[in-house]
Amino acid sequence: MATAVAYAVWPASASAATVDVCNGGASCNKFIDTYINPTIIALTAMVGIGAVISIVIAGIQYSSSADDPSAVTKAKTRIFNTIIGLVAYVFLLAFLNYLVPGGII
Repeated sequence: MATAVAYAVWPASASAATVDVCNGGASCNKFIDTYINPTIIALTAMVGIGAVISIVIAGIQYSSSADDPSAVTKAKTRIFNTIIGLVAYVFLLAFLNYLVPGGII
């Protein structure tokens, strides 16, 4: 059974237009399951690995700063920016989960 979406047309006396979204239930999610989900999962893994590496580098910078205020500031800034990046990615992932039919991950 084909899924169709009806859009209201102005003025109200005109008939509604029907748009065919996909041919069937299984074929609708094939592209998403084949291409979109693995890409998003790989991207999530890369972001996680990058964040861990960045935090480790910041920890090394912080521990080797030897009370140098500029080195401590650089390390703290790196940690802050990494956390902001992770939070931004989580919001992006939530938005993608809202957009993609059936959700992701």
